[in-house]
Amino acid sequence: MSQETEEQYRSIFENAVEGIYQTTTDGRYLRVNPALARIYGYDSPDDLIDNLTDIAGQLYVDPGKREAFADLMARQDVVQNFEARVFRRDGSIIWIAENARCVRDAGGRIRYYEGTVQDITERKRHEEKIRLLATVFDSVADGILIVDPELSVQAINPAYEVMTGFQRDELINRPLVLFAPGSHERSFVDNIWMTARQSGRWQGEVTSFRHAGDAFAAALSVTAVHSPAGVLEHYVLTIADISQRKFQEHQIRYQASFDRLTDLPNRWLVCERLEDAIARAQRSKTKVAVAFLDLNRFKQVNDTLGHHAGDELLKLVARRLRNCTRMTDTVGRLGGDEFLIVAPDAADRSAGARLVEKILYSMAEPFGVHNQELFCGASIGLAFYPDDGETADQLLRNADLAMYHAKRSPERKYVFYESGMRERSGFTLGLESDLRRAAASGDEFELFYQPKMDLLANRVIGAEALIRWRHPVRGLVSPAEFIPLAEETGLIWEIGAWTLREACLRLSGWLRRGLPVGSVSVNLSPRQFQDARLVGFVRSVIEGTGVPPERVELELTEGAMIGDIEKAVTILNELKDVGVRLSIDDFGTGYSSLAYLKRFPIDTLKIDRSFVRDIVKSSTDPAIVGTIVNLADSLGFDTIAEGVETTEQADMLMQQRCTRIQGYLISRPLDVPAFERFLAGE
Repeated sequence: MSQETEEQYRSIFENAVEGIYQTTTDGRYLRVNPALARIYGYDSPDDLIDNLTDIAGQLYVDPGKREAFADLMARQDVVQNFEARVFRRDGSIIWIAENARCVRDAGGRIRYYEGTVQDITERKRHEEKIRLLATVFDSVADGILIVDPELSVQAINPAYEVMTGFQRDELINRPLVLFAPGSHERSFVDNIWMTARQSGRWQGEVTSFRHAGDAFAAALSVTAVHSPAGVLEHYVLTIADISQRKFQEHQIRYQASFDRLTDLPNRWLVCERLEDAIARAQRSKTKVAVAFLDLNRFKQVNDTLGHHAGDELLKLVARRLRNCTRMTDTVGRLGGDEFLIVAPDAADRSAGARLVEKILYSMAEPFGVHNQELFCGASIGLAFYPDDGETADQLLRNADLAMYHAKRSPERKYVFYESGMRERSGFTLGLESDLRRAAASGDEFELFYQPKMDLLANRVIGAEALIRWRHPVRGLVSPAEFIPLAEETGLIWEIGAWTLREACLRLSGWLRRGLPVGSVSVNLSPRQFQDARLVGFVRSVIEGTGVPPERVELELTEGAMIGDIEKAVTILNELKDVGVRLSIDDFGTGYSSLAYLKRFPIDTLKIDRSFVRDIVKSSTDPAIVGTIVNLADSLGFDTIAEGVETTEQADMLMQQRCTRIQGYLISRPLDVPAFERFLAGE
């Protein structure tokens, strides 16, 4: 061999990218090139030869690999793509691939091995990543499709087949048909691909379809895959069936916004629409008519024919109100036998009068209820934006007041609100004067306590404090009569303050005596909740009576927190800082926005008695109660049902996982001595 040729071979040996070696059969290196030293982490070929003297023991992670290598050499004289994990000098592990052969002498004896080594660690990582991705592709619950830039399907995973009913051979190498026919505008679909191409990803909700042709709501993610050179190679589509979730969301939104008996917007939604109508009227300089309607003799229908007849009558009234109002009007049920009609773009007061006369004409016809003809007229109060109020709350209160005057004057079916209506009649004024005196002294008030039970644990977990007014002349005045009056006149603060202080003092005494009372809950009215003094007062009562704050629960209605949500959240958090428990009373009657509910630091949802009353016979009430319990569980709230009167109702509530109840089945509200006897088990 010429010197030039030898120098060329030496150059190749010294400068090769792959490692090159010669080793003895017993595992010692004879010659190595710099590339092999770099691969194994040594400073130089000599460093490697001097320090790596036992290939089987020092190099291979699995020493048996050297034996397998030697066995192949002995049998085949050559080894190709022999892969193994080896230690580098610093102890780290890499993957290598070897190609080697035997060099024998003239007698056929092996003189040495020689071969090349490649570091394939990165390739192995990629292979492992591909294997994991393939596993994910085949096992993930979401459907996955891979399509080329021309939107031809290249691959689908098993989950997509299960989700849609399409088979692999029906889709592969065929144009992608993903969206339900007619479900999306062409521009929407084009935007998906344009966004994915330009920004790398698009995600959102779409309507897809199954093999049988039925459409379903889906969450879709489209990711563009580019080559290292930036050329678009594929789109990866991930699709999840969210039809069940969308249905549940719709049901929850419906229950939060609509009255379940009449299918009309509930108080929360109708007030929201009134606010929207006011905002539009401000811009267009028009009027909004608000009609507050209360049925006449509805209580008589309930008392004589029963609640089912009353419910049927309410549904018929709702249908007539919808039929005699415009599409742009909103007809809502506020609760009980009260309805609200919001008529935007009212030209003047006479337009409102024409609307009301149309309603009254419709109501004059008899209603067919339980094979009987019932006549049930209505009293209506009218208020107008901006003449009679600039906010939804003002218009609602003033229309309500006008309705009250219409009800007191049978000859007048409807009444326009007038500012002088705030002047009270003799009876109301007298009652207000007496209430002011009672609120100032507190001597005429007393608290009754209604126990709360945990059926699963069979123990009393607390009681609700309920105020009673024992008037020196009129006798026991119903809370339904004096609480609204207290709310309207502002006396509710003094009465509420007395109630909380008295309940805490009583609770403190019970705890000192060791009575198993649990906690005591006190109702807060919307006006109390909005009062800036509330948090400070609650803190002072807790500190002054020495009662553990976690034993005190404040019950708020859903409506108390609707309005300024941020303010409501702040107040609730401040009350929680005091340490008291918080519950939402009458939950499910339709005031709460579920988007806000999760922000409220609430401990308990109190299921309204309207869901309990017919839970044994109703096909929907158990499901609604179950939904509320599931919702409470997901938000970390407790639940308790009020108005439980029969063991059948309690059993049905237990089936829906609501184990805490309050109602006449356990006990009616009791005065202090009777409640203490109840706690003592007498």
